[in-house]
Amino acid sequence: MGVRKNRGLTLLELCVVLALVALLASVAAPTFLSASRNAAVRSAFFELAAGLQLARASAIVQAQRGTLCLSASLEGACLSDGGTNAWTAFLVVDGKSLPLASRTLPAGVVLRATRNRIDFWPDSRAASTGTLTICDTQGVARPRSLVVSQLGRIRVAEGTASGCRA
Repeated sequence: MGVRKNRGLTLLELCVVLALVALLASVAAPTFLSASRNAAVRSAFFELAAGLQLARASAIVQAQRGTLCLSASLEGACLSDGGTNAWTAFLVVDGKSLPLASRTLPAGVVLRATRNRIDFWPDSRAASTGTLTICDTQGVARPRSLVVSQLGRIRVAEGTASGCRA
């Protein structure tokens, strides 16, 4: 018996391997999309919660009114209504805005709120209550909501699809 040398893969073996890779990729793609959308919503949610806490804490420490408002851009003024892709937090000192933080939401993520502006008084109370909901425009990730109480406390609530409709 002679020793047979390995000359590589046959065309049939290569096709079988490619078919298996394609099958695995088609199974993994929807899971990857879902995971990336959930991560984008979760990231925007935690940044918004940090912005609300920053506005409240700064209002208490600086003894000035703190505000977080929905804006169309990082430098934009507060919107009157509707969903947006950015928010801005600032202190109101002698009628002027002192910026604290601002963020643009990831692509495909929008912020909807019952009020376009949440104010905090220096005594830690909220001048306005409201619910802010982070929504995935593709509908893949579930919505997440933050509720600001009259005492200025921020709590997490289950987001609903109705809170994401325009």
